Amino acid sequence: MALNVTHEYFTWQLVQDVAEENGYFEEEGIDPDLDYFAPGTQDHEGENAYDADWWEDLDEDGETHGVCEWNAIQQASETGREIIGSYSEWDRVVFADADSDYETIDDLRGRSIGINKYATSFYSMREMLENEGFDEDDIVLEHVGSAEERFDAVKDGEVDAIAVLEPYVTLGRYDEELKEVFDGPCKAAIVTREDPDPETVQAFRNALNKAVEDINNDLDHYRDVYIDLLKEQAEEDPEAFKDINFDRMRDEFELRNFLPVREADDERIGKTTEWMKKHGYVEEDDEIPLVKNEKKDKVKPSDD
Repeated sequence: MALNVTHEYFTWQLVQDVAEENGYFEEEGIDPDLDYFAPGTQDHEGENAYDADWWEDLDEDGETHGVCEWNAIQQASETGREIIGSYSEWDRVVFADADSDYETIDDLRGRSIGINKYATSFYSMREMLENEGFDEDDIVLEHVGSAEERFDAVKDGEVDAIAVLEPYVTLGRYDEELKEVFDGPCKAAIVTREDPDPETVQAFRNALNKAVEDINNDLDHYRDVYIDLLKEQAEEDPEAFKDINFDRMRDEFELRNFLPVREADDERIGKTTEWMKKHGYVEEDDEIPLVKNEKKDKVKPSDD
């Protein structure tokens, strides 16, 4: 069974590499074509992720997308595609310049936070700041672009803080010129074409989760493998990441346990969908199709 997958989460690089090296896709009878992209670095028309049909670019590489839960819901609501899996990405972190007076997220009320408005942070940062008690006027999200550009922007004082995902979270935590002022969870989902084959979906999740089990059973070994991946990523733009202390990272970094990829989490996706409807990112009467093993459920519109 063939499967073309395009995904935006760096930690999945490690999982898919282990699955491929150990032959788990072959064991499950699938032959996936896997492609990674750095989120938010593509050129889009429109003002932000909501205005852009960002999935059209992904379609050139694959029919199945591993993206943030917010973007998965948007894609499913506008195209009729279906969400086939849920998983949890590592932290979304806000960094400020190490010499600044900002110490907590409350210090950033009304201050600029650099994000990429075509990526996860357009939705997720707004929701997380609201959950921290920010009013609409307190939230100032500025488009900066790539994570490399954000690292430079906050150090140069162009923005007060930046929000990034992995691998830039770990790189930022070992950057001597940055300090962490907030961290929150990043919810991820897998969305694919309408009426996906349930056996293929389950086989794909099985292969990934075999790799997850291997990693969790040998965190010391895969810690070193992951640091090597981080160093390779940093070498792509050595100027932006020149302040990272890799010696300290080698001494201190601990690889956390990976959570399994599971069938679509209707409760969690339902809560995210309601938040998006509240803000007008999803039509009130839209239903979000979820595939749960061989049964298809839907996140139904609210009665409010």
